[in-house]
Amino acid sequence: MDLYTMRYVLAVADTGNFSLAAQNCHVGQPALSQQIAKVEKELGVVLFYRNPRGAVLTEAGKAFVLRAREILQKTQALEEEMSIYAGLHKGTLSLGIITSLQCIDFGGMLSAFCCSYPDISVNIIQSGTYHLMDLLLERKIDLAFLNRPTGGLPSSLEFLKLGEDSYSLAVPRLHPLAKREWVSLKELKEEHFIFHQTGQVASELCLDACRKAGFEPNIVCRSSNPTTGLYMVQGGLGVAFLPSEEFSSHSVSGVTEVKLKESIIKEVGIAWRRDAASPLLNETVRFATGWVR
Repeated sequence: MDLYTMRYVLAVADTGNFSLAAQNCHVGQPALSQQIAKVEKELGVVLFYRNPRGAVLTEAGKAFVLRAREILQKTQALEEEMSIYAGLHKGTLSLGIITSLQCIDFGGMLSAFCCSYPDISVNIIQSGTYHLMDLLLERKIDLAFLNRPTGGLPSSLEFLKLGEDSYSLAVPRLHPLAKREWVSLKELKEEHFIFHQTGQVASELCLDACRKAGFEPNIVCRSSNPTTGLYMVQGGLGVAFLPSEEFSSHSVSGVTEVKLKESIIKEVGIAWRRDAASPLLNETVRFATGWVR
């Protein structure tokens, strides 16, 4: 069994399809299928249930995938460490990011990082905080820029705070509250709300804040994208809790920012697996920390 075969198995596990896996691995499907069949014969187990619509992992396959990801991650870490000794900074970095990272200027950070380490290949996956934590635990990404969950992170993950989002209220320009500079959450119990998607940390924080103010928000619409929320407010659908940075970075006519008397703060940071230390990972964390300072 070699590393290429492990990558083939992981590709089929991730795509659920032999043809797509072959395309992603830049190899012909017959060759990929033959290699997987060969390793199944060598191990004496079936890794996939084949069916006309694709492939599903068996219990043995799930165990194989978990161990293979660990082996490949450690192999990459070894290669990166040796490249450091060779005076090089080469490797591949898989990053997970959430939608809103204006408070740490992630775009500027990534540009500066790539300029500083031009031989490092960066692969980015954008998703929500909880999905990114799953990807970290499954060893599908190396690092994640995400929000600190209200219930904390799993003990196997490390989290370093880099910045924070402070929330304000977005209201239509003709709304009575648009004339106010500040508003208390208690005054909003009769409002229609455009909320973040269920499962997002922002949604949990804002929902908790409303409940502490003594009411359950009347949610008429949900959106995972803050900018989309601004346009819904502009259309008069309701009011919305949004990061203060969103108002300056995406100015939308017909929408007014009103400050909240009760703070709603969302922590933004970088997370990684405690057992996944490598020179490249350590350097990325150091770079991110230095950037925000």
